[in-house]
Amino acid sequence: MRCSWKSTARGLSTAGVVLGLLGGVPSIAAAKTCNGLLTIDYVAGPNFPRPGDVVRVRLTLGTGSIQGGTKLTVNRLRFDLDCNSNFTLGIPCTDEGAIVEYEGDPTITTTCAGVTWSSGHAVSSSPNEVVFTPSTPVMIPAGQSIPPGFCALEFDVKVLSQSVDSTPDQIEEVTGYLASQSDASCDNGLTSSGQQSASLPLCPTCDDNNECTENVCNQQDGTCTNPPKQDSTPCTDNDGDACTTAGCDGNGTCDQRHMVCVTTTTTTTTTTTTVVTTTTTVATTTTTTVATTTTTSTTVATTTTSTAATTSTTVTTTTTTSTTTPTNGPFVCRTPGFWATHAGHEKGAPNLTQRVIDAAGGCIVICGEKIQNTNLDNANSAEEALCVNISGESQLQLARQLMAAALNCVVNGGPSNCSASGIASTFNFCDGVCQNPSATQTSLSQCIEALDCFNNTGGTPAPGESCNPAPGSCDNQDLPKSICKAEDKCPASSSKKCNDANQNLCTVVGPGEAQCTSGLRCGGPETCTETTCP
Repeated sequence: MRCSWKSTARGLSTAGVVLGLLGGVPSIAAAKTCNGLLTIDYVAGPNFPRPGDVVRVRLTLGTGSIQGGTKLTVNRLRFDLDCNSNFTLGIPCTDEGAIVEYEGDPTITTTCAGVTWSSGHAVSSSPNEVVFTPSTPVMIPAGQSIPPGFCALEFDVKVLSQSVDSTPDQIEEVTGYLASQSDASCDNGLTSSGQQSASLPLCPTCDDNNECTENVCNQQDGTCTNPPKQDSTPCTDNDGDACTTAGCDGNGTCDQRHMVCVTTTTTTTTTTTTVVTTTTTVATTTTTTVATTTTTSTTVATTTTSTAATTSTTVTTTTTTSTTTPTNGPFVCRTPGFWATHAGHEKGAPNLTQRVIDAAGGCIVICGEKIQNTNLDNANSAEEALCVNISGESQLQLARQLMAAALNCVVNGGPSNCSASGIASTFNFCDGVCQNPSATQTSLSQCIEALDCFNNTGGTPAPGESCNPAPGSCDNQDLPKSICKAEDKCPASSSKKCNDANQNLCTVVGPGEAQCTSGLRCGGPETCTETTCP
């Protein structure tokens, strides 16, 4: 930023009007003139301001010839903050609206000896005209040409918005004296109505109508650039496919298939059981003796039938099987070291770890800790979980392996708790071990080994079992295109960042969590929905 510049040096248009007779013509003894001179300069701030930027304005006072007199006395000086260029630029000008804000009298400085200036104008864009009054009138001898002028005052203004007149990238401003208010008068009985206008060039909006690029104006030269937005920035989803999510691809294009959902198949099996009660017939023989005059014995056969109803009962058993179909083919695995060194933008490479977190819905929970980003010195950072001393504290090592396992499960199209993976029960058990302050060293070590097997080979051993690598060399399988496009090449993007994370005191679990300068730092388990600790 230059310390000072004239409006002409910054490409600003200026137009001055000074009422009175100009010098360089033959003098008439009885003639009188009262030529007050003014200039506007912008002496600090960006060459091409944007809304929110502060610019320092300098108003320089001087005089031309004063025939029939010797000096100009300044009682007031007016400055109009913004002018609608569709109308005549004069004092006062047509207010353009809330375009420029005066930053208050405390910003005033002056080179006018023995004088202070005040306006009583609040820090506001209204009223549009700021009227500066000196503590004592400023007396300027004749012939004080500009430059250098007699003296000056400076103050700050802030750009609030783009211009709305026919010159949207220029804000016109004016300064001057009103003769009707005797703002400036000469000692020959005449008053000056001098005025000066200038225009402040603004940064253009630079909008290229692409939602996947930034609109950036160079405030030094006013040129526009449109760099691509960060990969995975949401963009308009208009492909009508409920199984895809649109996102910026990091190259300025809105990719409608930036994320592809997981397909789940449910199978229902019905089993019918029939219970039948049979009918049983029982024959019973009863002997009856009948006494007569002659003894005779008669046997009577009686049949008794016992009948029970037949009952049929149907029992239905429903078995639901969820089959998760990965979007990227064969199982893919990457080590904690891979995810730790692919979590930034060093050398312009993409942040793959953040892409996976975003694919998981923007949040992963491991070891009872909410993980949302890859920032340094942040308690919610995957980078701070992954970049720890590999021979250090066991809880940190387990959190590191859990973090990598969660990322691998998401890469393969499943949820971050690995419930759709062969490591599901181990992940759940070991996540509990990580949260248990009384966990034994044996449990911690067995969990670290089991998850290390999964992250390196795709094997799914239970804690304490030997590592049996899964077939297919999962570490050589390509990452899904939604995470790493072929054209990205996806080199290491955070080697230095990981080293910095390893050196600082911040960790996502254990005592180091309290050392992080940002992020959620709760004493108990955290969830993705929490923004503050319970």
